[in-house]
Amino acid sequence: MKAAEKYRRVFGSISHLKDQIPWTTGLSNMVEFLVWEPQRVLGISKKQYVRQIIEWARLPELENKSIEEVEKVISKKLIQKMSESEQLETYSTQTTGICNAREAVRRVKFFSEDYLNKEFDIFLNLCSDSYLNLLYAQFINFDQSGSWSTHGNSGIFEYSTELNAMFMDNLSYNHEANVMVANELKLNGQKNADQILKYCLMYEYLLEIGFIDKGTKFLLLFIGGSALKEDKQSLVDKEIAMCQSKPEKYQHLLRDELLEVVAHLEIASITWQSLIEFNNCYLNEHEVCQVEQKLLQGFNQSIQSKSFMHL
Repeated sequence: MKAAEKYRRVFGSISHLKDQIPWTTGLSNMVEFLVWEPQRVLGISKKQYVRQIIEWARLPELENKSIEEVEKVISKKLIQKMSESEQLETYSTQTTGICNAREAVRRVKFFSEDYLNKEFDIFLNLCSDSYLNLLYAQFINFDQSGSWSTHGNSGIFEYSTELNAMFMDNLSYNHEANVMVANELKLNGQKNADQILKYCLMYEYLLEIGFIDKGTKFLLLFIGGSALKEDKQSLVDKEIAMCQSKPEKYQHLLRDELLEVVAHLEIASITWQSLIEFNNCYLNEHEVCQVEQKLLQGFNQSIQSKSFMHL
């Protein structure tokens, strides 16, 4: 049985982007993130961690010692390493090395883009349709009716679509309005050199397998520390030129069919600070329930606490 089949059998699946998933799935996605990236908990990769333990266990002074004696020495060395790597300042840039639980949480909470992605998944899943309509209407025209479903880069999405060509951050989809928004999140980094073309490849694939409908409008929205400084055509031209320079690797991104998707794609960007301001305006100008008020205020506080907002 393939991995995708095993996953769907245990956790279920979706067959279309209009399918709603509960916001609590965001919590299991957070667990997936930590399970698949144990270095976030250990401080170094699992392979490095195991190698370190083996190296310590083979020290000359531990030869012929009992398992209990070896375990005691290694435990002491681990505690020492954890003590050395722990930072007592929230935004200390030291984020490597074997760490204890407190230091692991500091690193992911304030420095990890992947952790931010999972926070955003939960946030977007809980946002009202009214909020999402107004947020996206800043960047693309669509009929502001119907309901939104959102999907993070989770096992449910990956194994339902069996999309292996790329990893997205988050998708928002309104079936009635026939519009899809790919939310590409950055802490403070730049877009990848082939990112626009890869998102177009994803759009083409989702259309092919019936996860979106023909004619679906497509917005690629970058959210980061700074806004994009170039227009769509300039960004696309650079990506095409890069792919043409390495045709053996990127030929699949240079097909005419894919470039037709590019022609209809809309690209926009917003900074995290601008999103915070949008949330504040939304709260000031609309009557919202207490739950949504807490949702928006809490997400603003989380963004404001990230390292790139302070460094």
